[in-house]
Amino acid sequence: MLEAQPVTRRDRRIAARKAQILDAAATVFSQRGYENATTREIAETADVAEGTLYNYFQNKRELLIGVARAYADEVSADIQSVQAEQFEDMLAQLMANRFRRGRERRLFMLFLAEARHNADVHRYYVEEALYRIMDVTEQRVTALIEAGKMRPVDPLVASRTMSATIMGFAAMFELGITVPYSSPERLGTEVTDIFLNGLRAEEDK
Repeated sequence: MLEAQPVTRRDRRIAARKAQILDAAATVFSQRGYENATTREIAETADVAEGTLYNYFQNKRELLIGVARAYADEVSADIQSVQAEQFEDMLAQLMANRFRRGRERRLFMLFLAEARHNADVHRYYVEEALYRIMDVTEQRVTALIEAGKMRPVDPLVASRTMSATIMGFAAMFELGITVPYSSPERLGTEVTDIFLNGLRAEEDK
């Protein structure tokens, strides 16, 4: 669930500064890794004094938690907001949105590697972010099934399949394995076609 929007000018100013610092933390983490990143680098990237950073976050661990939650908020909001008249167009748009975000892919690869060795990374990225995103996807799939726009498959398996596909492409992109001809939009359309129509020849269906 997304946090309530700040209502006073002071709350909005605090929220904006936090977002500025978290955006810088995401950039530094994606470039340097969690262990190698420093609060000084993050403060410099955010264009604030390191002391100012500590007014909002006590330590690097809190920044990690904030980045994970902000990531989950952004992706969850994206999943909930995608609108299209046709289900196929909606799914293609959702896929394209995920494929085009380079920093998001780098953070995924970074946290995937470090989650195996760092309990904080595992807890706050895998449990706080990835599970939230998959839960929101499952809720969206369930709603589409109930609306008659998807056949009655297992929503949990469907949401995990979609998430695994996006994560798999993210890993390939960061390893330099790309689909040369594809824009994010075309790749989203191609993947959606495979999801909806499968690989079996029409005469064999």
